[in-house]
Amino acid sequence: MTMEPVRSKRRPVLIALAIAVVLAVVASVVVIALTNFAGQQRRESLTLLKDERLNALVEARDKIQPAANAYLAAYKKARNVPATREEAEKNSAKERDDFQQAINSARSALSAVQTGNGSSEEAEGIGVAAAQLGDSYQAYLDSMEGLVESYAQFEGLFREDGAGCNGLFVGSKAANLRERQTLLGQAAVPCREAVNQLKQSKNISYVEFARTLDNEIAQLESHAETTAKSEENYNEFVRLKDEYVKKADDATARNASEEELLKIADEVKAFNTRIKNNRSEFDFAAKRYLNGVKEMPTLVEEVFSKNVAAQIKHHDTVIPLRVQVLKDAIDAELAA
Repeated sequence: MTMEPVRSKRRPVLIALAIAVVLAVVASVVVIALTNFAGQQRRESLTLLKDERLNALVEARDKIQPAANAYLAAYKKARNVPATREEAEKNSAKERDDFQQAINSARSALSAVQTGNGSSEEAEGIGVAAAQLGDSYQAYLDSMEGLVESYAQFEGLFREDGAGCNGLFVGSKAANLRERQTLLGQAAVPCREAVNQLKQSKNISYVEFARTLDNEIAQLESHAETTAKSEENYNEFVRLKDEYVKKADDATARNASEEELLKIADEVKAFNTRIKNNRSEFDFAAKRYLNGVKEMPTLVEEVFSKNVAAQIKHHDTVIPLRVQVLKDAIDAELAA
């Protein structure tokens, strides 16, 4: 009888173990390869972001303000021909389109930066820096876009064919202070409507100006009412004065009692106090009214000479810093 050799039970186990080891080695090699590949892609992406996309972002922003200035100048020149708002918008359409193209290019450049910085989980510093730059850059774009979009509305506030705010200066048209108050109230209606629309602008300088002007209109209306009422009171005081003079003369002629004369004297004293108070209220309101009218041209002028200039200066300071912070964060990761 032939005996078959007994198969070793350890052989399948050894084979399975060997296969598992080989698979583990292969898997680790694949993981290392994928990790190295991802790391290389990350480095290339960051290098592209720093050397090309951020530079493109800066170059795109550099074109916005000149384009905005060109439009504002073209529109104002057309308006001063003179021309209606619609005609001025038509004659400055090319500059407006050029500006919008500059804005669109800048937004595309910003989008490229935001999609090219990777996830914040991979690089928290870069993600935070990119987000901060994006917020500042977007705020600048919105501000400049609002500056251009709302300019025609702002520029036309005090034009005769504009919003009617030029009607606020009604002093020379009124025969008396009550008529001035009435004319002012009529002019304030369309002016305030235009001001409320300007409050919706994306440019904060226009918004702050509109709020201030709205408050100034309310102050003018209040002071106009006070001075008109004071003028009416004064006319009434003239009539009452004659009555008190006649009353005193009558009392003296009939040898009125001392008690009656003292009573008349007290009435005259109270009457004089009313006149004095009325004069004080009139002087205060009249002074504030005149100051409000005189300061209004300065208020309009400072929108660009002061507020817009400060706003642009702020962005010109912040955005380059944001760009540099992002570049430094990229350099730090590339050097790691």
